[in-house]
Amino acid sequence: MRTVFEELARRLRRTDLLLLRAVRRQRARPAMRAKGQFWGSVITDDEVDALLRAHGEIDWPEGPDALADAVTASAALRDEPGGRVHRLRQAFELDGDDMDLLLLAVAPEISNGYARIFAYLNDNLNQAYLTVDLATRVLRTHRTERLALQARLMSNAPLVKNRLLLLFPNEGAETLASRRAHPSGRLLRWLLEEEELPSGLGFSPMDTSREPFIPLPTRQRIEEIRHAFDRPVTIAVIGSTVGSREGAAMAIARAAGRPLVRIDLERAQQYVEQPWDLLRELRLSRALPYVINVAQSQEDPQARAGITRLGSALATLQYPVLMGGTDRRAIGGLLGSERPSLTVFVGRTTLDERIAAWSDAFTQRGWDPAQSAEISERFYSVGGTTIAQVLERAEAECGGNEPHVEAIWDAARECSRPEFRGLAQHVIPKYRFEDLVVPDKIMGQLQMLKSYLSEQENVFHRWGAIKVRPRGFGIKALFSGGPGTGKTMAAECIAGALGLDMFRVDTSSVISRWVGETEKNLREIFDAAEGGTAVILFDEADSLFGSRGEVKQAQDRFANQEVAFLLQRLEVFEGCAILTTNLQENIDEAFLRRFGAVIEFPMPNVEARRVLWHKSIPAGAPRHPDLDLDLISRQFILAGGNIVSSAINACILASAAREPVGMKHVVEAVAREMIKMGKQVSRVHFGEFYDYVQDL
Repeated sequence: MRTVFEELARRLRRTDLLLLRAVRRQRARPAMRAKGQFWGSVITDDEVDALLRAHGEIDWPEGPDALADAVTASAALRDEPGGRVHRLRQAFELDGDDMDLLLLAVAPEISNGYARIFAYLNDNLNQAYLTVDLATRVLRTHRTERLALQARLMSNAPLVKNRLLLLFPNEGAETLASRRAHPSGRLLRWLLEEEELPSGLGFSPMDTSREPFIPLPTRQRIEEIRHAFDRPVTIAVIGSTVGSREGAAMAIARAAGRPLVRIDLERAQQYVEQPWDLLRELRLSRALPYVINVAQSQEDPQARAGITRLGSALATLQYPVLMGGTDRRAIGGLLGSERPSLTVFVGRTTLDERIAAWSDAFTQRGWDPAQSAEISERFYSVGGTTIAQVLERAEAECGGNEPHVEAIWDAARECSRPEFRGLAQHVIPKYRFEDLVVPDKIMGQLQMLKSYLSEQENVFHRWGAIKVRPRGFGIKALFSGGPGTGKTMAAECIAGALGLDMFRVDTSSVISRWVGETEKNLREIFDAAEGGTAVILFDEADSLFGSRGEVKQAQDRFANQEVAFLLQRLEVFEGCAILTTNLQENIDEAFLRRFGAVIEFPMPNVEARRVLWHKSIPAGAPRHPDLDLDLISRQFILAGGNIVSSAINACILASAAREPVGMKHVVEAVAREMIKMGKQVSRVHFGEFYDYVQDL
């Protein structure tokens, strides 16, 4: 099998003949003959002759006619089929002149002797490189032909536009004829190192050797559009999660018989600035591009123009371009209208599909597949490439051994964790239901919410309830009650009981004074939450889900638009969203209909406060004999959060005094908590303990 170096050496024989012709023409000029052997300073005629003989092992035509015939015949060497050079020519639709220019530019990269010949022909030792003028003199014998050939090195010509040849300095800095032409480093690596798809920042080749896990309707849709995989179309892969969309892209690449490369525009800014670098990579490898993280809106006109240029460049590919996003709107900046676009929607896999996929993955590794059913129910969004990522991560965490259940669940949470881009705070659930002190009625409602989340996959997707409620079957709940009554803690208990993550939405980062920005942020939150497997908590949600009012000025109209958007989005949301508020009356009535549960958390009664006080004083804390928590529970009406805060502060006071926790410490801590809440500290409230706190 001929190596790439043998192929290049064979094709460069034509380049040597062309150079020989140029050398003979130059020597025939009277001005050059007058220089004698000193022409070229230290590059002699004999040296050049020796270089030409050594490089290509060409026959040495003696007469001008013989040389002309040899040059004409050598076109067959340049044009012979097969090998990487011919593949390069086909990929970029290059003609014979383009290939001659390319081989001339590559020649000094193969042997430094060519640089000496270029310096000889340039009559300048400091110009041991190929210029536009020298290239045209080597390839053409008449002035008008040389001028016409210069067009092959203009900015819109295939060699320069596709950045196979780079010209220095930049356009306008010098005349075109004097600009230096040399091959791009990437082209040389592709030719000489046979590097097909290099990994780089934001440019990741994907392994398509394995059949990806995708829903049956998605597989059917891919089969339905299979006829378009050899045509210039754009395929929008939308819906579900990042891993599921990647799986669909892999399935399309497998069906098309092409390699696949993921292009992350958040990390590959260089391709937005210079899109033809990306096009060169794709044409060299024949890979399908899968473009992700397309900015939905570009406030910067320059950035918006860059996205548009990238979309236009990708539209020149004569085969499919894949783009991934939550919906077509998310990738609208790149879709353009230059060519037809198709949509492949990636929905949620069924419970049975996930159980089968997890079982196969466990079995292939020789692990026990017994936990496939439970993990399939909890992590309904896992699909595509994510299962393999979960098991590889869990195996690595366990030192290469079969991972235990907790490691697999941790890895599943990590790999299916939604990305909120700073709009929500990740909370690792620490509380359990046994830590929650609420009335039995409230506890029963919370347990019902937990059961709904744990059983909805079975009921909706296996029993067929999805036909009864075809959309929006996720759980939406409203927790109302005073501060510190346990609303946030209850949400954390639900997430912890199900082994899920919890994210607290930061309303300050969501609400924007700019028109439309709040809706955009909320859309990102809901899209991410629906794709991931987590409990989303909108804490103090009054500012987002407040009542609509009468439109008296422009800002009222925009505020009502935000509420209307939330109503529509909450209607179809399929994840788990919990809203908390101190006053249920502040929530728009239209939202209440959309909540699957509305739970009001009351202030704790005396018995609940007693339990809370005993739970809140750490078991390891020394207690003074005078500590009477039953009395404290009866005398001070505090919410659970205030009790916990008071108990911790009492321990701090006792520890600082190096004393056991006693009544004086607890009473002072309660007084400070009441002051913090804006309440008055008086003898009426504190009675016999007022002497402890009268100076606060």
